[in-house]
Amino acid sequence: MKKNLMTLAAVLCCTALFTSCGKNNPDQPEAPDTTPVSAVMTYAFTVTDDLFSAFNLTVEYYDATGEVKTETMTSKEWTKTVKTTKLPATLGARVKMQLKDGFDSSKEGVFSAKHAYGYEYYVVNKSNEKLGNTVSNSSSGGVDMKYEKVTAYAERYQDKPIMKFLFNFAADGNATSGSWE
Repeated sequence: MKKNLMTLAAVLCCTALFTSCGKNNPDQPEAPDTTPVSAVMTYAFTVTDDLFSAFNLTVEYYDATGEVKTETMTSKEWTKTVKTTKLPATLGARVKMQLKDGFDSSKEGVFSAKHAYGYEYYVVNKSNEKLGNTVSNSSSGGVDMKYEKVTAYAERYQDKPIMKFLFNFAADGNATSGSWE
């Protein structure tokens, strides 16, 4: 009888051990989803009052589907956030300018042709959770000049961007800088 009791106790202990080791144990957290599925990028451009009032400023940028879209800057500041629909993907933006008709180059004083851009990007998983670090950068440039020099400045930048950046995102979410040309 004692032997049967010990055998029964051993069987119960083993059964209890094996039933508590199931895969659906709520005490063990599920592994995080580290598979990138899309990239998110915010574009930002700023120009001086002089540039905005004297030039038509056009922004070309990659949208969520990878197509290049065009928008006209309607204020001194322009920002847009784009989330790609898939990876690999290309994201980037550039600003081109064209001197407005009727610009008065005989004005006295200094014309400020200064501008700045910035961007921020990261990748997300299918739950829209950010993976890895956020990468951001900003830069500024431009010149101050006499009004009589603005027409030559405009001709120098005819069909050329005054600000630009572009990144290619691989299927694994890694980004490398690219070129618009």
